[in-house]
Amino acid sequence: MSKVLIFGQPFNDFSGGGITLTNLFRGWPKNKIAVVFFAHGLSNVTTDVCDIYYQLGRDEHKWIFPFNLIQRKFESGLKTFGKSKEPSNNQTQKGFRYQIVNTFFYPFLGWIGVLHFASRVSISDRLRKWLLDFNPEVLYLQVSTREEIRFANELIGFKNWPTIIHMMDDWPTTISNKGPFRKFWTRKIDKELKSLFDRVDLRLSISDAMTAEYLNRYGRTFLPFHNPIETEVWLLNAKRDYSLNKEYIKVLYSGRIGIGISESLVEVATVLESLNNEGYKVKLHIQTPAIEPNVLSQLIKFNSVIINPLANLKDIPKIFSEADILVLANDFSKEGLDYLKLSMPTKASEYMISGTPILVYSPEETAVSKFFIQNECGLCVTKHDRQDLAIAFRILFDNKDYREKISRNAVRYALEKFNAQNVRNEFQRLINVTQKAKKDVH
Repeated sequence: MSKVLIFGQPFNDFSGGGITLTNLFRGWPKNKIAVVFFAHGLSNVTTDVCDIYYQLGRDEHKWIFPFNLIQRKFESGLKTFGKSKEPSNNQTQKGFRYQIVNTFFYPFLGWIGVLHFASRVSISDRLRKWLLDFNPEVLYLQVSTREEIRFANELIGFKNWPTIIHMMDDWPTTISNKGPFRKFWTRKIDKELKSLFDRVDLRLSISDAMTAEYLNRYGRTFLPFHNPIETEVWLLNAKRDYSLNKEYIKVLYSGRIGIGISESLVEVATVLESLNNEGYKVKLHIQTPAIEPNVLSQLIKFNSVIINPLANLKDIPKIFSEADILVLANDFSKEGLDYLKLSMPTKASEYMISGTPILVYSPEETAVSKFFIQNECGLCVTKHDRQDLAIAFRILFDNKDYREKISRNAVRYALEKFNAQNVRNEFQRLINVTQKAKKDVH
């Protein structure tokens, strides 16, 4: 297998990019894989797939005045992590400074455009020596900010490695959609991103919808690679009994809560609360590694909402299969639609293989709605209408045959398209082909 250097995303078990990365590279020789990333992002990382991490610290990551006076200083170099058996920390458990900085300070810098030039990352002497020692054969990128785009270009220029870029969300449409200088930064970042696309050797997307859109928007070909799953592990816990206890109907939402999701999730809670007033007995369980405090304050007002404790990754298959209904929710706002329109949630394939019926509450333009409608593997509500959402829940609660039909379709499709061994084999083949093609050219 090729020696791979990853930039832009560490391995973890709570973000879409981290989980997808883990499942694509699981089984790769540990001495042939390494991550280079910012110090602030190297928290709650996992080391079962990769344990070589170079922390971009004060030697590489420079802030302009006056931000250089207030930013925390991190050491540069290799970072080691202790093995923890505890699940990743919830953001609500982090300190007051963290909440203030991430809720107000950084969003303000983004709004006025300063965040796009407030810091710069470059290859230091220390990093240069480590790169030459590690000597990667392939560079894999997941980028989502301007400074990451610029540093990715610098990495490519350092040794002209065969390079793969993998797009997780359509962040280019939302990276600068607010503030007085939004048009300037949108044009500038778009130009820089296109330049990066031209320099890489293989472009990957997260969905068929993104592949089609990016061909039209950028004139570049992308291959879709979604989160693969260990089907054998999940099938051990997959649902086989589609009856439900009308005295306690368990609806579950699992995943992150933030941009593009929060509003619709609150609407789901509102609708389920109204159904309880009609005589149903429903509880909405929320399984997430991170809840924004303002969203949490809205959700806990509902009698039907239960915030589940943090769970270990190995327990998730059982948690999914023990639910009666699983919910995928995307916001109908313009910002939410722009951000998630082309994305397939990492948990979608895991929902499907669990065998639990899925309700999708998402605009009809989104990749996830198109996918579930086309493959008849979930009940989709594509209009921003609480009445339609209530009707959909009633259909699922009251129709066992329909629950079983969409669930069996979902399991069958997941086995066919998202089997980790098959996906990894193809992923590995593409990496080797990309490396060989670049070597043959030179």
